[in-house]
Amino acid sequence: MWSSPPSGRAAGPSSPNPWPPILRRYWRHVFGRRLERRPAVVVPDLRAVLAVVTAGGGVSVLPRYLCASAVVAGTVVALLDPEDPPINTAYLVGRSTSTERPHVALVRTRLRETAPTW
Repeated sequence: MWSSPPSGRAAGPSSPNPWPPILRRYWRHVFGRRLERRPAVVVPDLRAVLAVVTAGGGVSVLPRYLCASAVVAGTVVALLDPEDPPINTAYLVGRSTSTERPHVALVRTRLRETAPTW
């Protein structure tokens, strides 16, 4: 769970839609119950959620890869770092052809190198 550094203002969660899967899964996994409160702010995607949180507009659940640079910069802080965080599985897929384009191979290589840090 991420938030901007304390400003003295209270706001509800931010989300890309009224019942986003990332919030539902996190809440159920970490707190063992269903999230009952609707987001105070609804925006088009997770990058916009990060922008809202960074601006002090509330708290949210964001993937670590998306907010890692904001955490390092100190513009957002972790409010909770659960011992058993929920897992969001990603699959790296591509065409099943015998020839691979060099730029596709490069992206695959970089993703494989970077993914363990997410």
